[in-house]
Amino acid sequence: MLFMDIVTWEPKDTAEMLKRFSNWEYPEGMKVVSEWEDLSSCRHIVIYDVEDAESFASGTFPWRDICYFDSFPVMESNACMKFMAENKISFRED
Repeated sequence: MLFMDIVTWEPKDTAEMLKRFSNWEYPEGMKVVSEWEDLSSCRHIVIYDVEDAESFASGTFPWRDICYFDSFPVMESNACMKFMAENKISFRED
């Protein structure tokens, strides 16, 4: 299942973040699709496919002492629209 994480940290922890991230390898079971850096603040955005809860925990727990994770499931827009059409799902109230 695809997830998006918005990872934030305090500016005072930037040096530690850079140090850790330079040696970081995502755990087995977590396949990164894409990553971005927010150029205006202390945020890292990552989209990944995760096999199970253990893989998710292995990828996030080592950072919890200096990071905050906002994690949520995502689906590509075209795939979502197709799914909604096939399942007769609508956002409007009838």
